[in-house]
Amino acid sequence: MRIFIVESPTKAKTISRYLGKGWTVKATLGHIKELPVDSLGVDEDTLSPTFVWVKGKKKLFDEIKRIAQRSESIYIGTDPDREGEAIAYFVYKELERLKKPISRVVFYEITPESIREAVTRPGNINMNLVKAQFARRVLDRLIGYKLSPYLWKALGKNTLSVGRVQSPALRLIVEREREILAFRKRDYYYIRAFFEKDGIEFSAVWDYRFEKPDNAKPYLEKLKDAFFEVKDYEHRKEKREPPKPFITSSLQQTANQRLKLSVDKVQKISQSLYEEGYITYPRTDSHRMNPKKAQEFMSHIEKNYGKEYVGKLRTFKEKAIAQGAHECIRPTSPSVPPLKGVELELYLLIFQRTLASLSSPAVLLKKKALLLPLHEEKKGEEMVFVAKATELLFDGYLRIYPEDLELNELPLLREGEILKPKKIVLEKRQTQPPPRYTEGTLVKKLEDLGIGRPSTYATIVKTLKDRGYIVEEKGYLKPTELAFHVVDFIKDRFPKVIEYQFTRRMEEGLDQVEEGHREWKEVVREFFSEVEAGL
Repeated sequence: MRIFIVESPTKAKTISRYLGKGWTVKATLGHIKELPVDSLGVDEDTLSPTFVWVKGKKKLFDEIKRIAQRSESIYIGTDPDREGEAIAYFVYKELERLKKPISRVVFYEITPESIREAVTRPGNINMNLVKAQFARRVLDRLIGYKLSPYLWKALGKNTLSVGRVQSPALRLIVEREREILAFRKRDYYYIRAFFEKDGIEFSAVWDYRFEKPDNAKPYLEKLKDAFFEVKDYEHRKEKREPPKPFITSSLQQTANQRLKLSVDKVQKISQSLYEEGYITYPRTDSHRMNPKKAQEFMSHIEKNYGKEYVGKLRTFKEKAIAQGAHECIRPTSPSVPPLKGVELELYLLIFQRTLASLSSPAVLLKKKALLLPLHEEKKGEEMVFVAKATELLFDGYLRIYPEDLELNELPLLREGEILKPKKIVLEKRQTQPPPRYTEGTLVKKLEDLGIGRPSTYATIVKTLKDRGYIVEEKGYLKPTELAFHVVDFIKDRFPKVIEYQFTRRMEEGLDQVEEGHREWKEVVREFFSEVEAGL
């Protein structure tokens, strides 16, 4: 008998179906060891962490150990990221004294083929990943435990916290709110002319901004009975490339926008879909797709939509930090499993996006016309009115994965052609304040700034909510009054912690540990010493 150890009961259940007789699959129910909850747990001189049993896990693991003792070999198949590798490490350290062969197996989808292949190609614990996780936990613990008490004292509340990533994220939300509060709406005006030809109505705008309606009156009077001459007309075909397949951040952004799901909910559902064997590992920043699987999806496209809808497997320039072995988030097969509710909705979103990424481009027809009132003769000061249109010639990937397109028509126009407008109006517009962040747009901003990683985006937003720093109103994140005080205090007392570039450098330092380029304690010491300068 052989034992296969994972962290989730759902994952264990799925894998046990694939391994069959001669195997026992057991779950640790997440981490078995962690830093203590009631003390720092880190030696401030040596930076050595003290990991203790998570409550209730010693008894659970003793049962796993008894089964392992009776097994001929042990396989550890926890998730393929820093956290998963740290769990694997602690499992290994507890079982190595049994003197049994122990293998680390890595897979990115839970299918019979991938599990069997992983078992036939066992490896060892990736200590660089483990050390990167140690560095993250120790750095987060030092910043949280050492700095938060100052915040408690200043604001008289001991439930507050300072965080390596949560504090810069909160700063983003607070700064955006201050921009909104400082914003003053202003009216402005454009002149628009409406035309009709060949049964097609269209309009053209003079790109000159009037601050007051009275300023436009002389021009409106001038245009009252004017005819317009077509000075230029052009049209061209334009390809609209398919979207990339999903990675963690883009899935969270899109599901938040389209399905109105919180990023925490997206993370939980996608993890469940992975553990049930329906999609690939959902914490990834790589757009890479298995060529064999891509061909399966393209065959599905040809069969269901036609050959003209089949695109190609594209390669994308990946970020320097992207995990090379990881794939994009995609279904494990080109079929729809028996799911219901939001699980089905999220699966279909991933399924359609995967197909779209391998489909042909959409083809648009872009049209543009320049129209000039006939009385305009001064070169350089003409009232040039511009009419634009976008028409869809071939839907391509849009048939599978619809997107909002502003489509409108423009009739065939010829240079020198004279047109009489149906009406001319003064169009009022207003300047708009920047929008509050949604959970999805906040994740996008954090990603752009290099703050956070695929496994942490959902946790960041959840922590800000749980701490009472933000509330959600109509899908938008609004900071509470407490958030303003917290950000101002940290900015004044510990400015490094809330500095975007500094947070990005910390993330890059952790990545360097993961890549084996730096020693983890050196990275922790370097960055915490900069933070500690404010103490």
